[in-house]
Order: sequence, then C-alpha cells, then structure tokens
Amino acid sequence: MIPTVDQVVSEVEKLAADLPEVCRTRRIGTSRLGEPLRMLSVGHGARNALVVGCPHPNEPIGLLTVLALAKRVAATPGLREGLDFSWHFVPCIDPDGTRLNEGWFAGPLTIRSYHENFYRPAYVDQPEWTFPVLDERAFFDRTLPETQALARVIDELRPRFQYSLHNADFGGVFFILNGGQPGMAEDLGVVAAEQAVPLSLGPVDTLGWETAAPAVYLMPPAETSIEAAARGTGDPVRHGGSSAHYAERYGTTTLITEVAVWHDRRADDVSDSGRSYADSLRHAATELRDDRAVLSELYEEIRPRLVVPSPMRTSIADQLATAASAAAANDMMAESTPPRPATVAEEFATSTVVHMLRLRASGMLRRQLAVEHAAGNQPPESRAVKRHLDELFDTWCAAAESELSQDPFPVRQLVSLQAEAALAVVRRLAPCG
Repeated sequence: MIPTVDQVVSEVEKLAADLPEVCRTRRIGTSRLGEPLRMLSVGHGARNALVVGCPHPNEPIGLLTVLALAKRVAATPGLREGLDFSWHFVPCIDPDGTRLNEGWFAGPLTIRSYHENFYRPAYVDQPEWTFPVLDERAFFDRTLPETQALARVIDELRPRFQYSLHNADFGGVFFILNGGQPGMAEDLGVVAAEQAVPLSLGPVDTLGWETAAPAVYLMPPAETSIEAAARGTGDPVRHGGSSAHYAERYGTTTLITEVAVWHDRRADDVSDSGRSYADSLRHAATELRDDRAVLSELYEEIRPRLVVPSPMRTSIADQLATAASAAAANDMMAESTPPRPATVAEEFATSTVVHMLRLRASGMLRRQLAVEHAAGNQPPESRAVKRHLDELFDTWCAAAESELSQDPFPVRQLVSLQAEAALAVVRRLAPCG
C-alpha cells in the first residue's frame, strides 16, 4: 500500500534517468546511520519549490506524494516554465526512522497493526524540529546531520515555496501556513472540498493557534512552539525550530498539509456535542495524566534493566513528556476559553489525543521489550512488565477500535489532496498569480 524507502528512491532515480532533459538527482547529505540523502530537481525555472517527504517517519503518505507530484511536474511544462519554478524533491529526509515504520506499510491498515509497528523519534531526533534557535529564551543548537543537509539546501535554493509533507491519524485534513498571500488559505479549503476530504475542525497539534481560515492554522514563532512543548514537562527545551522557521529568513512560504489516515465523520461536525469545551479539555487532560502515570511507572521499573541501544528508548520518554505537555496545554486552554459548548469535532479531537499518545508510548515500549527479550535480556521483572503492558495495550487498542473509525481513506485520495494543495499555493506565488 505504501512504498518502502528503497522503492521510492529507486522510482526517483528511474524518473531522472527516463527524463534527463528536465530531471536530475544529487546527494545532499548523509543520515545518522550512513544512508545517502538524495534530492530530485525538476525543471529550470528562476524560482524554487522545495518538497520534503517523511519529516516525521510515521507519516509516509508523503513518499507517494513526492512521486506523484514529481512525475506530474516532469510531464507538465506549464507547472515548470509556465510558473517559472524549478521543483526540488527530497523523497525521504529521515530514512533511518522511516525504515522502523515499514512493518505496517503493506497493510492491512488497522489501529493495532499501526501501533505494533510504530516508531516516532523523540523531538531531539527529528530532522523537522532540530533547526537552530539562537534566542536566549529557547536556545537550541543540537542539529542533526539530516537537519544540516536540509538547511544547506534551503540556504542554496532560497525557496519561494517549501512543502513539508505530513499526515495525521484520525479525522480529515488540516493545513499549516507560515503566512502566505491573500486568498491562499481559502484556496486550501476549496482543494479539500474538491478532493472530498473533510476538514479537521477540532485542533489536535494546533491547540490555541491562530487560524487564517477553517482548519488552516498559522505557524507560531519557534520560541512559542518550544515553550509550548516544554510546558508541564520540567524540561525547558525539548526541540529547536522547524524547517518553516529556518526558511523564513528567505521570505519562504511554507505549507504543511496534514491528511488523516483514517476517515471519521465527526472531523467536520460543528453541532453541539452536549459538553462544554472547557470540560472536554479538562477530561482529556485528566486521562492523559492518568495514562502517563501508569506508563511512567512501568517504564521506570524496567528502565535500569534495558540494555539494547534502540532509538525506542528516548522516544518512549519523549512521548511521556508529550502527554504531560498536552495535558498542561488542555488545562491552559480550558482556563482561557469562554463558556460555550464543544462542537462534535472539538470533542472528537480531544479524545483522539488521548488514544494517540497512550498507544504510541505503549506500542514503542512493547517494541523495546521485544528486542530486549530477543537479545536474551528477559529477567522475571521484565517479563512481568511485558505481561502488564500487553494487557494495557490490548485494552487501549480495543477502546480505540470501538470509539474511533478504522475506515482508511484511499491513499490515492490523500496523495491527490496533498499535490493539489501544493499547486494551489504555488499558483498564488507565481509571477502571474
């Protein structure tokens, strides 16, 4: 259903070989495990568009979008010379992390299979969120090799348009812009409607962010994002700036399109949920803290006995910190929200955060214990934790399966939406736009 990293890289190289008059590839860097990072360039326009796949390795829809959009641009002169744009595609900026998710790419795509094979790096291991921030209030300079490679490309291209390809888990679609031009946000809503994908009208990752149009959010400054991530965790700095923040020095317009894997009819339902929004937020915060307490106890019990240097270890701790941060954000939002009913979409969004974070953390802890036991490190304490964790995971999977949809969007529909969203923004940025 979703191609592997190797398959995508092979397709990109084949496209360049088949169309050498408009396409070319080159190496832009090296991953932490030694994987060459490649970039495909298409066209010879004066302006540059930069498209980045898999900035988060558990979000691989962009692998297909890179291929679809690159082939379309290569075959359509009007999208190159006609718009005076050269297009540059980084198929996968985090191949090491993406390979750790390939266990669920072939399907069937269920909540259980996804989280049994799930990996999401800790913030400090994400190429998307480790760009330098030199402000004393949120200083960060622990950039990764992948981040450095992408920063060099941004410095070289000074892109007019940058596209970071993401996907969410449940609901519909939402967009993030770092500004843009009049009409751009509205265009994105039109694209979603034309592609028959509902807008996600309840915020998940964007709680409290300013909106430019329904489900179109404006990226806050790096310092604000860093402060929000650290809230409730006791850690003042968990990550740096994003690629959007870094590219702003060149006047770059950055778009993020978050398409959901599973469709849920509640995503754009603005009817009254029957509960106040503040109560909905506080209830989710309580559940987040309760889940975190249970998982933290299990993790701390077993952590001294973990010996296999898997990247899961830092990710588990980071997911627990994310749960604390999300709970604090919910409480803060509840305090500042005027009394009003929550929409069904908002109630749905708050509940998905709970399901999402408990399954991610427990899923990765199970994976860590699996590699420990496979390596022969399975003392009685570890086996006892695994039994308890398996019971929790089964219970939480069953709850998610009963409360959330497992009706996946056709992947081609999500790819089409991401591609059309890019073209809508580029047309606004073109000289004749």
